[in-house]
Amino acid sequence: MNIPRLLLSAAMLAALGGCSTVNLTAKQFLPRDSGKVTHLKKTAPAYQVENIEFTHPDGAISRGIHVRKPDAQFTVLYFMGSGVRVDAHGGVFSKPFTEMNANVISFDYHDFGRSEAPDSPFGLADLERETLALYDHVRATTKGKLVVHGHSFGSFVAARLAAKRELDALVLEGTGTNAQAYADNQIPWYAKAFVRINLDQDLAAIDNRAALRAFQGPLLVINGVNDVQTPIATSRELFDGVTNPRKRFVAVEEAGHMNSMSKPQTIGVYQAFLGGSYN
Repeated sequence: MNIPRLLLSAAMLAALGGCSTVNLTAKQFLPRDSGKVTHLKKTAPAYQVENIEFTHPDGAISRGIHVRKPDAQFTVLYFMGSGVRVDAHGGVFSKPFTEMNANVISFDYHDFGRSEAPDSPFGLADLERETLALYDHVRATTKGKLVVHGHSFGSFVAARLAAKRELDALVLEGTGTNAQAYADNQIPWYAKAFVRINLDQDLAAIDNRAALRAFQGPLLVINGVNDVQTPIATSRELFDGVTNPRKRFVAVEEAGHMNSMSKPQTIGVYQAFLGGSYN
């Protein structure tokens, strides 16, 4: 429960339509990590959760998890959305892959969550350099098919990786065309007339269409029909602009921005896609 967001919504409704009453309970103020990675002990008991780390040349340490079992059919290198971390959310984003008999590897971003870094400037070029190093390390130490999966902000990270490396398969979930469209979509409809977002030069240069222009590997784009953070129209625009015969799009019914992978529809399409079905 996001109390500040709830109160803000109530205030907006009151301003627009008169009085509004919000009922709160003490339970709503008590934080609870419902997606903790430790929950996998119950939800995926056949899997082991191994703590992993990689040290970069500048001394930064990327730490994460390897959710694995010996007979897994493939491995997913998962790039999380902004503000998502393995300890609080690893149980949620890993669970669908365990249902597909896949291993999962994911790292917290630079100096966030478990990861540590020297106190020095860090920009998107540095993030890309770290991403390439992590992928190269994982690819060198992983047998079999390695699927790169990016969700939300992580979809932009994954797409930029795909522009620099030949991937076995790429999955973009809750994605869009560029950083400007992504940022604009974060503004609630009732504030769009009053708020304008200006991106700095680094952010403005992020464009999934450019990143995927030459990508010819298998590509799956996933978007919830009810996603308001990355509306389905923007992900569809990205998909339609990619010239690639091995691509597939899935509009997930009754799904928003965070829960597309929890739906049986998505699991079925994901498995068919990895089996070579692009229709």
